[in-house]
Amino acid sequence: MEVTPEDAKESLAQIKKTAERTRKMVAYGGGDVLFIVWGVIWILGSMGDEFFLEKCQWIWFGLLAVGVTVTGLVAKFKSPVSSPTDRRLGFFWLFMFLYVGLWLWLLFPFVKIRSMEEGIAFSKHFGGIMFTVPMFAYVVMGLWLDRFMVWLGLGVTGLVVIGLLLLEPYFWFWMAGAGGGTLIGTGLFIRKRWR
Repeated sequence: MEVTPEDAKESLAQIKKTAERTRKMVAYGGGDVLFIVWGVIWILGSMGDEFFLEKCQWIWFGLLAVGVTVTGLVAKFKSPVSSPTDRRLGFFWLFMFLYVGLWLWLLFPFVKIRSMEEGIAFSKHFGGIMFTVPMFAYVVMGLWLDRFMVWLGLGVTGLVVIGLLLLEPYFWFWMAGAGGGTLIGTGLFIRKRWR
């Protein structure tokens, strides 16, 4: 069977329509809300790290509990359709963070912090790891769903690296604006452009 130029054009048009429908599904499925919520969580958590370093793990646990709860509610009530993919994506996020927790647990016996300065630097690099984990997930999901997610994940990962390498004294402020602000901006972009 030979593919004519018209057939190829039609196939490309179908692919473009499918990508557009995927974008709209994200927007109508509460994707805009989730980006905004997680952006706010990122900002509040980063400010917790900056101003309450001794208690920041409890701040993050509370914020993550809120984020996971909101995500579950949005998935349940705002998703226009339910599919097995939804459940798989949820399990993907769950297992990804379980593995990250396992890897960090395996690594921690070898981490020796001898001073307050080392502890502060460690907390920033640990934050960099935890910020890039969901960005890696965005890149992976983007490979199957939409290139937009690939670019978002790579872009925010780049901002994390810039913050650690060039703006280390202001890392938490940088991540609040560059990381959390980018997620909020993405949510607003989706809300305005994809609906």
